[in-house]
Amino acid sequence: MRRAARAIRRPARAGWHRRLAGLLSLGVVVGMGSVGTLAYWTDEATLETGRFRSGTLDITLNDQLAGQGGTWTDDATGMTSMVPGESQAFTVRVQRPADSVGFDYAVAATASGDLASALRWSVHPGGRAGSAQTSNGLRTNTCSGEATFSAGTLGGNAKEVVSSRAALHSGSGAAEETVCIRVALPADADNTAQGKSAAATFTFSATQAK
Repeated sequence: MRRAARAIRRPARAGWHRRLAGLLSLGVVVGMGSVGTLAYWTDEATLETGRFRSGTLDITLNDQLAGQGGTWTDDATGMTSMVPGESQAFTVRVQRPADSVGFDYAVAATASGDLASALRWSVHPGGRAGSAQTSNGLRTNTCSGEATFSAGTLGGNAKEVVSSRAALHSGSGAAEETVCIRVALPADADNTAQGKSAAATFTFSATQAK
């Protein structure tokens, strides 16, 4: 007698696979959805500098020639009807204005005119002119201080009569130094010096202090 065949059923694994895959997919979706956009706070600070202003270098003479360059003619330094043995001296105030940076200065000189070769010049930085004197009918004057250029002639080629001076190099505020200049017609000037004239030019050059 035959036994009826028993039907053996296996679990439907394919269905479980599908359900598991669906759950995993859901987990991924849920996990990704939980990451929101993060807000990073920010700030900034800006510095604006103060204004930068350039300084000035200015050399003036006897309160004249403020600003860059320029030429000043001082007629009071001349002498008329000059005869052998006479001399003239005058003081130049070399100045550094209060708003100028410190500087060193030097002086170069030239002379022109047909009397130039007969005149003798002396330059005394730090010196001053004395009081004009008249003796035996001759007008004379002197300079105090040591001469850096003594009884020399001037012509068309510039000569350095004062080398670099540091008196106005440092310090604050206005400052000045005197320079005395003396010119003489020597006592031995001959007749060829009569009826002639000459004038000199002194150039004061300032260089910023190092």
